[in-house]
Amino acid sequence: MHKILVVDDERSILEMLKYCLEHEGHMVLTAETGEMAKNWVKEVKLDLAIVDLGLPDMSGIQVCEFIKEDPKTRSTPIIILTGNTTNEARIKGNLTANADLFLNKPIEISDLRTAVATILEKAEKKKLLLRNSFKARLD
Repeated sequence: MHKILVVDDERSILEMLKYCLEHEGHMVLTAETGEMAKNWVKEVKLDLAIVDLGLPDMSGIQVCEFIKEDPKTRSTPIIILTGNTTNEARIKGNLTANADLFLNKPIEISDLRTAVATILEKAEKKKLLLRNSFKARLD
């Protein structure tokens, strides 16, 4: 069971994402503000964060930067949700937040499922590669 943090200030989107991801067998933590999200990040070892860019107290980019700046959470994959389809938003998100993927709102459930499965599979392969690399160094 993967632990996924979903951050969005729109309650209906938050509930829909939570329902969809729990239906796929994931444990879902939710936050409606950046500050709530940062508290979850400090408390729980996450497998994935899905962060909306437009939050009431800070930008989603700031939440992503918070995750990526800490060595303990740096490897946590991030999917950014945005209603802003401009290249400027994507460039800023990639440069400052190291986002793994962008999804535009409104979100198709099938796209969400595919994105989450792909990102989690990629993260698992990366962890396995690192473990094997460290093991080889010790041998």
